[in-house]
Amino acid sequence: MMVSIQAARGAHQRPLPTARDVLASLALLGRLATRELCLVLPRQSCDRQIGQYVTSLVEKLAGQGVRLRVIAASGSGGDPAPGGDPAPEESVRRVVLAGARVRTVPRVPLWMCVVDGQNALVPADPAGGAGAVLLRGAAPVAGYVALFEQLWSQSASLAGSLPPSPAQALDEREQEALLLLAEGLTDDGISRRTGLSIRTNRRTIAKLMDRLGARSRFQAGVEAARRQWI
Repeated sequence: MMVSIQAARGAHQRPLPTARDVLASLALLGRLATRELCLVLPRQSCDRQIGQYVTSLVEKLAGQGVRLRVIAASGSGGDPAPGGDPAPEESVRRVVLAGARVRTVPRVPLWMCVVDGQNALVPADPAGGAGAVLLRGAAPVAGYVALFEQLWSQSASLAGSLPPSPAQALDEREQEALLLLAEGLTDDGISRRTGLSIRTNRRTIAKLMDRLGARSRFQAGVEAARRQWI
């Protein structure tokens, strides 16, 4: 499979030598996606910024009705050989909360991000190292689509293996703030209901918005409800 994939690369590829190039191409894939995103999550050894952006991309596309399928390395059973390094726990948790279908395999041969079977972002060197390659067109992407489907057919459901939801880590003040946000209360209204100062409530809300990736309070309330945090 890897031989055929390498052979498919050619004129329809763009080398991405830096993390900045990779992030720009991930943003492009996000704009191109209309039907489905197939993702093999980056492992722990991948650039942390890339891993975080990939996860954010899943959350963004979930709100646009794009079908999401994600494969993560479980890292269970076996030595820590390349490919056995599991995806960061928080990344797995976030894509699950976003509504993606997530499955696991003991080891992944490489990370990849495939959009609509037409465009893909893959590592320049599957064995590791910096850089990636952007592939455009069904022909050069076909090998990666086939590899993803093969991994998907061999993967296991994540059900029952996910760590506790972040909602369970909310304290009473954060839980109450989220409920009041969902009701659409103003700062004054939240202060009266909680008995806390406006400044204290604003600080709590700012932290919650950051955790939810929300740009407005209304969005934070909607997002918290969608993730079943409240």
